[in-house]
Amino acid sequence: MKKPLTKHNRIKVGYQELTLGIQSATFQANNDSYGEFDHRKNTIQITEGLSDLDYSCTLLHEIIHAVCYYYGLTQTGQPLDTEAKEEVVINNIANGLTGVLKDNPFILKELAQRLHNVR
Repeated sequence: MKKPLTKHNRIKVGYQELTLGIQSATFQANNDSYGEFDHRKNTIQITEGLSDLDYSCTLLHEIIHAVCYYYGLTQTGQPLDTEAKEEVVINNIANGLTGVLKDNPFILKELAQRLHNVR
């Protein structure tokens, strides 16, 4: 597993610590994706060679998958209990957040400053 550009390759989501890695692109099938969250391996893999925008959106997308999984939103009877529901909701949230953060770069700095001292 290749490491991301940043020195940080661990992401804590809920009670789990995930390893962030870079994977080679295959794109051999129509359902190949830019990234993958694997709850069994506790990993998030992002496809190499993506633009910065696609990388950022994909990382947000996979983190949201992890949040939904670890906080029970994908369990039977919950709002995202089918793969189709999960993917539509997460894709739209990730795309929306990516747009907001791209168009308003001060927001990340604001959040980082306000969350820095929160325990």
